[in-house]
This record gives sequence, C-alpha cells and structure tokens, in this order.
Amino acid sequence: MKGFLIIGGGHNGLVCACYLAKAGGNVTILERRSIVGGAAVTEEFHPGFRNSVASYTVSLLNPKIIEDLNLREHGLEIKLRPQSNFFPISDKESLSFHKRVADTQAEVACFSKKDAATLPAFYAMLETVADILRDELLRSPPRAVPYKSV
Repeated sequence: MKGFLIIGGGHNGLVCACYLAKAGGNVTILERRSIVGGAAVTEEFHPGFRNSVASYTVSLLNPKIIEDLNLREHGLEIKLRPQSNFFPISDKESLSFHKRVADTQAEVACFSKKDAATLPAFYAMLETVADILRDELLRSPPRAVPYKSV
C-alpha cells in the first residue's frame, strides 16, 4: 500500500487515517489548528468553562467505526446530556429538547398540544430514517460507468 496525505485532522480525517493505517498505509495528517478532532473536541471557551464544539452530534458517529477502531478501549466515553438543546424565543419564552420524550412533549405543549401529541411518532420516524442512513453510509458507492451516447 502507498503513502497517503490527509488534509485536515478533524474527526472524519482521523477516522480515514485510522482505516488507512490499519490497512497498512503510511499516513500523514496535516492540520492547521493546534488541536485535532474537529467537531468532536471539547474546548475551554472562557477560563474555567469547557464545552463541546459540536460533540452533541456524536450520535452521527457510526457504531461500526467505534467498534472497528476500538474507541472505547482508547477512552471514548459517550455521556448524553439530559437536555440536548435550548432555544430562547423571547425574554420570557424558551423551548428545550430533553433526553426523555415526555419532557420534550411538555415543553412543546406550551406552544402546541397537537404537535406535542405527535412528537413520539415523529421521533420514531426519524429513528427509522437514521437507521437506514447509518447502514447506507457503510456501503461503497456504486462504480460510475461512462455514459455512451447512442
């Protein structure tokens, strides 16, 4: 296998580099920042205050990647927050999305009881679509065949 140069040490670049290295490739990663990990980084944004940049999207990290790269054995620990999102609407109103669907329903019901009632079905539909997409992301794309005009 040949050498590979990966531009960007974000989470996707690191995953790619790991797979190439496991397959015997000689991999070099170039990253302009002093820290690698991209959206999967927790940083101090003010002295004494740390928060994930976008690590809440860790649900997008395919479980197969976690398994293939033994990430738990290397220290990966996923901690789910009880409140996933907070949206201030005005000085007096806000909307929060919680880990528990019932808690989110109670928040949404303040604005629309009908939407709150349909929330579990909406979440179930999203999970079905996410499961399909997770499987598709692991498939190699079809090989493009050159188009021949008649």
